[in-house]
Formats: sequence, structure tokens, C-alpha cells
Amino acid sequence: MKQHPFLALVEEHAGAINRVCRSFCHTAEDREDLRQDIVMNLWIGWSRYRPAAKPVTWVWRVAVNTGISWLRHRKRQVETMPIEGLEVPDDVVSHEELTYLHELIRQLPVKDQQLLRLYLDGWKQAEIGEMLGISETLVQTRMSRIKKKLKDLSLKA
Repeated sequence: MKQHPFLALVEEHAGAINRVCRSFCHTAEDREDLRQDIVMNLWIGWSRYRPAAKPVTWVWRVAVNTGISWLRHRKRQVETMPIEGLEVPDDVVSHEELTYLHELIRQLPVKDQQLLRLYLDGWKQAEIGEMLGISETLVQTRMSRIKKKLKDLSLKA
């Protein structure tokens, strides 16, 4: 039996969906809730999807917009991020350094966090621009500003 194209799309881009969930949520339960919301919004928008757009761009935009809405509607509460779930080799940075970096990143506006996470995931600036609906030049400019913000935040601490 042939798989429905929507299911194939979700399977193919599960990694991107999971990265968005990790960037917005710090617990497995919240990530799963957000993932379900993202898939639901993808399904709702499926009838309006036009193959002229790259599938990864469409999936990413829906996922990020869902994450932003999810944050807006969520009650404010203090959360912690478990270090055990991070995929960084021990010889690269210490757990203290990694915790500190994540604390700095969480102080950035959500749009800056998303851009930085795409950059850290290895996406090219042109691809980031396409996913976020901004020019490559704006991606470069915002990355420069983000680096300066992170430096300023680290000097204040």
C-alpha cells in the first residue's frame, strides 16, 4: 500500500520538526505536545501547500510559527533544561559551559534563537533566509548582532 504524501513529508522532515521542538521546549512532554501541534497545523495547511515552495521551508515555517504561538499561549513558569539530553561530546565543552551558553541563548528574542539554532545546525545562510522568509544579507546582519548580544550578555554576567 502506498503511503500518503503527507505522512511521507512528516517522516522526511521529522528531524527539522524535532529541532524546532527542542528549541522551544525543555521537557520531553512539552516537546511531544508541541510536535503534535506542529503536525496538526501541517495537516490543516496541507490543502493549501503549493509544491512550488521547498517542502523543508514550508515545514520549518509552520513549525516555527506553531512554536511561537505555543509560547505565547503558555503560562509563564520557570523551567530547567536537562543537560543529559544534549548531544554534545564531553571533550568539546564542559557541562557548566554548555549550561551557561544555553542560559545566554534563552535571553535572546525567540526569532534570534531560531536563527542561531539553524546556524548551529549547519544550515547555509541562504537556506536560513529562505526558511525564515528573510534575505541572506539580513541573515548575515542578524547573525552579527546576535554574536554581539551574546558577547555583551556574557560580559555582564
